[in-house]
Amino acid sequence: MKRTEPLRIDEIIRRMIDATGMRPEYSRRSVESMWPAVAGRNIAAYTTRLYVKDRLLHVFISSAPLKEELGYVRTQLAQRLNDAVGADVIDNVILH
Repeated sequence: MKRTEPLRIDEIIRRMIDATGMRPEYSRRSVESMWPAVAGRNIAAYTTRLYVKDRLLHVFISSAPLKEELGYVRTQLAQRLNDAVGADVIDNVILH
């Protein structure tokens, strides 16, 4: 039996995600979980729901003035989220 070097746990998980074909779903969920870190805790407090569908992040905001302000930085938010995830997952942010 050939002996190999042990793998780090993150490498094992990465290989498992790639082998099962779950990479796109993992990336979408990563974008959703990164929203509070990228947008900030105060904005996340006004976020009632968010999901990714067809490369668009749909964000439901409970404050109309905040939604208006976020409308001006939608493309920057999308870019920051993609950078945080490390992949090109979303094209734009849709505010509801």
